[in-house]
Amino acid sequence: MPLLSRLMVAAVVTALTVTTAEVATAADHPQYTDRGVIPLTATTTSGGETARMPDGTYRTWLAVTGLPSTGTPAYLAEIDPFTRTVLHKYPMENASGAWGVSVADNGDVYVATNIQGDLFYLPWGSPQIQDVGRPLPDVSFLWEGDTDEHGTFYVGTYHGYATGALPPAHLVSWSPKTRKYRDYGTFGERYTYVRSVEYADGQLYVGVGPFTAFFRVDPVTGAKTEIALPPGVSGDKYTYQLDDAGGFLYVLFAGGVQPAVGWVYDLKRRQWSRKGNLGPYAGQSVTSASRNGEVYLVRGGELVAYQPHNGRFRSTGFAGYVDRGGLTAAKGLERTVDPATGHEVIVGGQSDGQMFAYDTVTKRGSIGRVDGLTGTPTDPRSIGVGPDGRVYGGGYFSGGLVAWDPATAKWTVYDFYHQIEAIATHKGIVYLGVYPNAEIYAYDPAQPFGANNPKKVFDLKAEGQERPWTLVSAGDYLAVGTTPKNSETEGALALYNPADGTHRVFKGIAGPQQISALTYRDGVVYGGSLGCCSPRQDGKVFALDVASGQKLWETVPIPGELGVNGLAFDGQGRLFGVTAGTGFELDPGTRQVLRTKEYAAWDWGPVIGFTPRTVNLAYDPDDGYLYGTAVGTFLRIDPDTMTNTAPGVPAQPSLFATSSDGTGPKYFLQSNNHLIESRWH
Repeated sequence: MPLLSRLMVAAVVTALTVTTAEVATAADHPQYTDRGVIPLTATTTSGGETARMPDGTYRTWLAVTGLPSTGTPAYLAEIDPFTRTVLHKYPMENASGAWGVSVADNGDVYVATNIQGDLFYLPWGSPQIQDVGRPLPDVSFLWEGDTDEHGTFYVGTYHGYATGALPPAHLVSWSPKTRKYRDYGTFGERYTYVRSVEYADGQLYVGVGPFTAFFRVDPVTGAKTEIALPPGVSGDKYTYQLDDAGGFLYVLFAGGVQPAVGWVYDLKRRQWSRKGNLGPYAGQSVTSASRNGEVYLVRGGELVAYQPHNGRFRSTGFAGYVDRGGLTAAKGLERTVDPATGHEVIVGGQSDGQMFAYDTVTKRGSIGRVDGLTGTPTDPRSIGVGPDGRVYGGGYFSGGLVAWDPATAKWTVYDFYHQIEAIATHKGIVYLGVYPNAEIYAYDPAQPFGANNPKKVFDLKAEGQERPWTLVSAGDYLAVGTTPKNSETEGALALYNPADGTHRVFKGIAGPQQISALTYRDGVVYGGSLGCCSPRQDGKVFALDVASGQKLWETVPIPGELGVNGLAFDGQGRLFGVTAGTGFELDPGTRQVLRTKEYAAWDWGPVIGFTPRTVNLAYDPDDGYLYGTAVGTFLRIDPDTMTNTAPGVPAQPSLFATSSDGTGPKYFLQSNNHLIESRWH
């Protein structure tokens, strides 16, 4: 999640609910059938902390992601880590999730949330959590923060609601005494994330992104000092997470092309430890230190002990999950004392809501579900029609995969914990484009869903790619269009050959743009691009010969339109496209725009984080019309007149899908997450 590109703000509308309306005679069209809410749910705990509370008990506090649009906001769960039982739930209205949870010395709990970017505050012993608001008007995301000895909370921002260019992020604090924010300002124009904040030895340590930098800030004067990076850390990473223990600061650098890497910073000497290269480890935290300075953390799927004085790791042998390659995260990792046995127990949470415990005396560990930790609905992120005629849907953030079968009118839910940005069919296989690192999975619906089905076939991390926005069948190849990582500027077109498992990558084929639309005809892939990166450029259309890999041409079809997000050929070989709300016909031979037509008003001015999947286009050879969506408008375009012949569709659709050959029902998603099947002939 990431997670993350610019706040997705395209086409947030209130939809009318389409009721099931099967019509008696086939002559009456269109026909709409409500196939129900896409049943994507998850128990996602992206932030957490375990602490000893003022009454001597231990509590694990996990923030569970919600979906406010369905009336289910995120909530803070207070958990007994030994019985794995939820003691209380504290709903956080209008919050979709929280990366940062911090417990002050006096037992007060802070939760830094998104999408509204509000800070929530739970005083120790209070039955109700308080929303203390956003620190700045355009903030959409508060990241991981920390408290000082006075209970003041420090946190970093991300400004997803800002108009125009993405502004730099701020360091802010909130005092429970004054109930006011203090703004410490920014760290430079290029740092649009203040990603991590830790208070240690009277100073604030601040990590930024998407370019690597690390700062020390005086909390009284606000003076900022940049700390030189440790050797070998590349400049394309976030200073992702921070935690202090035993006089050392544990710093995780992650998010770039190269693998994540952790380092230990000596707080007393104010220098990087000579033996402090941790390699990659799993956030979100390390435990407090023992008397000899040893801490526990999750590394390589295993809970391990680490001694910062000599740089040595000690294995525990506890890897938690047997079938998933071990532990994957550490939410609220901490040393505790089990009141039943008196043994020291290392407890922690996973991003899927499970918790683990490792007894350091018996050397045994366990992992399991938390009683009372309930899942919440997840926003659909993608839909597509498979070769079996089923409609597949992928979920946001925690992922998930579901399929609706028109033969049985039933949904099937699969365990697939990845965020799917695009779904397409190629030669009988369903391909899933996954965030992050532009991973591509192949799923054979004719075989049982299992450990190697879906199977990851390749990724584009080494090429600096992040989100596979669009997948299409292109002759012998699967064509993939991607957006770059935040530290990169050039998206890519990739061609994957399932016959031999190879892929070719054409990075920067449209310059500083992400590839947001693809179509194919007679050995040529045609692509549309979206101006994602500075300096912003108008959207382009380009052509690539798939056999030779030669780029044939590119053009800007409509100056002033920052993206081309839908492309399709009709039966006569005419190429049509849609920007956001404007359609056009482009002559591939002359590269001249022959006609344009506005279908929906769209102002590109305040929007950078546009979601390409709100715009779609596909040709149906059975009736000769082009179908798709344009930022909340359903399209049924007559290619001869470019007229939209689908006025009054009783919904404002976002995601859209039809079969790979364009025939059959057209599916779209309402903003209330209902899947609507429409038949037009």
